[in-house]
Amino acid sequence: MIESPLPGLASADPRAADPLAAGCDDFTASVSRRTAIRSALGIGIGLVAASVFGDAFVETAYAAGGKKADRVLVVLSLRGAADGLSLVVPHADRVYYQARPNIAVPKDKLLAGDSQFGLHPAFAPILPLWKAGRVAAIHATGQVVTTRSHFAAMEEVEDADPGSQARVGWLNRLISVRAGGASDTTALQLGETVLATQLAGPAPAVSTAGLDKLKLVGPGGSDAAGWEKALTSLWADAPDPVARGGGRALAVAQAYASAREATASSAEYPKGSLGDALKGAAKVIKADAGAEVITIDQGSWDHHQWVGDLSNGNLKNMAEPLGKGLAAFFADLGAMDKKVTLVTISEFGRRVKENGNGGLDHGHGNVMFVLGSGVKGGYYGRWPGLENTENADLAVTTDYRDVLSEVVGALYPERSLAAIFPQFQHKRLGFMTTAMTGGDTGPATPAPKKMPSRFFSSYGKRAGSSRVGSKVTAPAPRLTAAGKKAKVKTTYRWETVKKGNTKKRGSKRAFKIPASYLGYSLRVRVTYKAKGYKAKTKTFSWGTVKKKK
Repeated sequence: MIESPLPGLASADPRAADPLAAGCDDFTASVSRRTAIRSALGIGIGLVAASVFGDAFVETAYAAGGKKADRVLVVLSLRGAADGLSLVVPHADRVYYQARPNIAVPKDKLLAGDSQFGLHPAFAPILPLWKAGRVAAIHATGQVVTTRSHFAAMEEVEDADPGSQARVGWLNRLISVRAGGASDTTALQLGETVLATQLAGPAPAVSTAGLDKLKLVGPGGSDAAGWEKALTSLWADAPDPVARGGGRALAVAQAYASAREATASSAEYPKGSLGDALKGAAKVIKADAGAEVITIDQGSWDHHQWVGDLSNGNLKNMAEPLGKGLAAFFADLGAMDKKVTLVTISEFGRRVKENGNGGLDHGHGNVMFVLGSGVKGGYYGRWPGLENTENADLAVTTDYRDVLSEVVGALYPERSLAAIFPQFQHKRLGFMTTAMTGGDTGPATPAPKKMPSRFFSSYGKRAGSSRVGSKVTAPAPRLTAAGKKAKVKTTYRWETVKKGNTKKRGSKRAFKIPASYLGYSLRVRVTYKAKGYKAKTKTFSWGTVKKKK
């Protein structure tokens, strides 16, 4: 969070009220780490903007002028790892009830049930949307590579470019390929002042604790116009980047003024940060302020204890405002809902088996919801079946990027999926209709070709033993003349694997194996990239790390 020492600033609004008590230290630390990292990245221009309108700030380089958005993507992040098995219950899988004797959702209480799944009763408010075919639930989704760390998972999911060293989020790439470029009002994050990874990058984005914070801090009433004029004059003579940052901050405050001052609707939002953020998003969309991408957080879903039942518990306390908030949001939009699509995402899921505290530990697969325009409702995804063992996870059968890319492909067919989700080949799931009409023309990008073997005379050899203290070196390829001409680049991703749990360890070509790797299987994924070609990845293994001789 950016805090300015200058007087007269609106105070920051951290998510202190979120229920972190049931979560693990890793999730609490991940929130703090994300705050520190994003603050450091945004501090250059952020302080200029923060001194102008509350705790909102504008990040990155100069932007093009704004224009109205005829399609809006809302991304709702369920922070802390929501339990997809409770939100969309696999009632036909007997293991679900065997593994959760105290917290399973009874089959006769489920909503919108079919032969396999049913919705948690907290989603009763969105049943009209479901029956209208405007809600899709895609189960067993997630990252292919497993991690139990909240922070690492959030970064990987929102970056959506495995192995890349560039700190650019998938939503930033989405707005970067927009025809005419992104403006300062193209992307808006509501409810959190620290810009999330998915919006980080070269294209501009605004982050604020709330729509009401996007305003000038200073004299009100009849003095406001005079103060605004004085600031405009002051910045006109100020040196860069102060003038540019201040001028943009004022322009953003003016752009969102109509949304901020709009009369409250009759839609009944749940009390709390989620309801406030969804209400603000609806105001922005109805005001047509130019926001094409809006992101919102809801957390914490890190329920290691007291998941509870239908009468009380941590899950009920999170699921009920989610159901009510989604219903209120789409009702509030009215006719504008025809241009809005909302997708939910969580960093990973929870274990199949309940723990001794009536909670659920970190898992793998999860469920994603997609609501609104272009959606073909129903249940989707290939069900892998459950196992009733201590460390059993819901296996991932659908890469989460397949869900995101299907949404993006339907909303923005003129934009290159290869540019937004590098090194990824989309598999169609069928929950979105064909291309939606309208929008910018976007730059055409040719489909990448398969990288030919003739680029390499050799992929190189690995070096070093799999013992603690040994220096291991990843293979370096030998390029042919054709490979050199194509400018093939190499990146490295070291991983350790133990009991199916994969951890990312580093990206340098060589390092010494620390004692903490003892008993883990060590491997490196070497990715070869060249412009115009699909990335190629090869894996080299060192086997299980042993004690030092």
